[in-house]
Amino acid sequence: MTNYFSDIPLWSLIFWGIFTLLISIYYYRPKKWLKELSNTKRWVLTTFRFLGLFVLGILLIGILIKSTTLETDRPSIITIYDNSNSMLNYKDSLSVEDRALAFSNELESKFNEKYNILNYTLDDVVKNTDSLNFNNEKTNLSDAINKVYNNYYGRNIGALILLSDGNYNRGMSPVFITEKFKNIPIFSLGVGDTIQKVDHLVGSLVGNEIAFLNNQFPIEVTIEGNLSNKKSFSISLFDNGEKIKTDRLEHQDSDYSLLKTKFLVDAKTTGVHHYVVKIETIEGESNIQNNERSIYVEVLDDRSNVLLLAEGLHPDIGAIKNALNQEQNIEVTTFLIKDIPNDLSNFDLIIWHSPGVSRNNEVFNRLLNLNKPFWYIIGSRTKQSVIEQLGIASNVQTTGQSDKVGVAYNEFFKPFELSKETRSNFAIFPPLTINYGKIQVNNSSNILGYQKVGAITKKDPLYYFGKKGSQKFGVTYGTGLWSWKLADYQKNSNNIAFNEVISKTIQYLIIKENTSRLRIKLPTLFNADENIIVNATFYNKSYQPITTPSISFEIINENNDKIDYSFLSGDGGYSLDLGRLQPGKYKWIAKCEFNGESFKKEGDFVVKKLELESVETKANHSLLNQIAENNNGSFYLLENYASLINDLNSSNDIVPVSYETSSYKKLIDYFWWFVLIVALFSLEWFLRRYNGGY
Repeated sequence: MTNYFSDIPLWSLIFWGIFTLLISIYYYRPKKWLKELSNTKRWVLTTFRFLGLFVLGILLIGILIKSTTLETDRPSIITIYDNSNSMLNYKDSLSVEDRALAFSNELESKFNEKYNILNYTLDDVVKNTDSLNFNNEKTNLSDAINKVYNNYYGRNIGALILLSDGNYNRGMSPVFITEKFKNIPIFSLGVGDTIQKVDHLVGSLVGNEIAFLNNQFPIEVTIEGNLSNKKSFSISLFDNGEKIKTDRLEHQDSDYSLLKTKFLVDAKTTGVHHYVVKIETIEGESNIQNNERSIYVEVLDDRSNVLLLAEGLHPDIGAIKNALNQEQNIEVTTFLIKDIPNDLSNFDLIIWHSPGVSRNNEVFNRLLNLNKPFWYIIGSRTKQSVIEQLGIASNVQTTGQSDKVGVAYNEFFKPFELSKETRSNFAIFPPLTINYGKIQVNNSSNILGYQKVGAITKKDPLYYFGKKGSQKFGVTYGTGLWSWKLADYQKNSNNIAFNEVISKTIQYLIIKENTSRLRIKLPTLFNADENIIVNATFYNKSYQPITTPSISFEIINENNDKIDYSFLSGDGGYSLDLGRLQPGKYKWIAKCEFNGESFKKEGDFVVKKLELESVETKANHSLLNQIAENNNGSFYLLENYASLINDLNSSNDIVPVSYETSSYKKLIDYFWWFVLIVALFSLEWFLRRYNGGY
């Protein structure tokens, strides 16, 4: 069906036609040269002129042409196949794949001519169900159902079929997602056995991903038992295949038992450790695949040694030390200036409280020449000359008198970020005791807090950071940090804010800047279902990122098999997609050459096996039944799939849907109208010239 529309009424073309006809007649009224033409030729010229002008007017009034077509949408029958490992956990496992394939083939042959037959797995659309396998290591039914909904929203879905055991271990409950399918029947085909068998399993294994050398860390284990009444068993912990701990437990006297135990492990060597917990098989157990679970822990030798050096006894020392003792990776050693050891090479940072007060010039000069990061806490007794020698300010003027100033947090401070709660505590921190006078710092300094007197914030810094050569330093221009700790506890009943200020200060000063020109960004732990992405950056001597050299990347698995890759260069960096790798421990080596120099980086990463699918030992048909009932469908066992196909065949609700589609196009967009106009005016011009006109 075709309709015409225009902003200008179509009947106005009558007036346009009369107007163009009169113009054409007037133009070809009898003239000197026209008197020699016959009336027939004159009227032919008049007609060409009239038609050309009339067609031009038709195009200029902006006519829209609406075309309506009737389309028929065949109904689609969509099947979602749960292709997870748990589908093979039951006594009918050997027949699941064959029955699923038989169902798919019969559905295709029975309804292919009437309906669109579409098949999905948990991950994606299936083009050929002959290749259907059950190797997914997780089950996310809600995600698969939601994907079908998003892809076919508004389309004619005749029926949705869910073939599953009803168990899921990722995403939300599929019952909620299926509520989106209004007036669409959902049928479910159940797999597996719903009868609970004798079984016990390692339900969960919890531990830190990172531990520090020579520390102890816990690994917490949860063991579940089904029909395991008062059965005892041994539980063992293995580190890289070696048994390191064992214990004996007994299940509770009930049909369902939940036990928790904990292993304390000594971190004796660095590197990634593969810890496996195994429980002994009990009598009558139906599934032993879930009797072990593993966890990877990376042990780092990342402890930093901090020297807390005091010129005399002061409560600030105790407050700082107590805050740093909360950090597992920091070891604090405290000395008075008179007892300072000769060898300071093992210390990564020196906190120097009230430098120069003891007037020990020999120790002062030795510390001054150390190429290490410092945190200077300047007391009111520290002289102006000492501050100048330390090189921590561009200009300082003191009178030798003391003053009390508060702290105003600098919102533009960038080196590290404090939590919102900690930043708010700066307003209640008591004043510190400082040298009365002025202090100015270099423009490159980073000021954490300014001096504050009453409600006035001065330009002078109170807490700031800078650099001397290649080494960072921090300065607290005042003493009395212990009062900040007390104020924090008085307001918040804890010392979280104070400890965070101290901890972030230490971490910032200790962390060394990465001066390596080849840098590889690769986490140490991945799950088996993750794509492993490696990013790299290469810098020239001016530390500008470039992508000129080619970077090779080699990974080596536990069997010493090697695989070579090459990075792809992009905007200022490199990237490499390793895809999904088999569970295990891998070593990697990255290499490149540039301007005759060789660069190399190496490390390790671990791909963790997902152990989700072995936990469940019975099917959840009640969930499948609920989904079917909520959506006007029915539940069937997979072995009875023929009943489902018969019900689909006899259903009167799965019918084609017809709908109209309309399209609009401007008349002026049709090229042949221009051809017609050009042809009419060209013929008129040719005939006029041919007959001696101008």
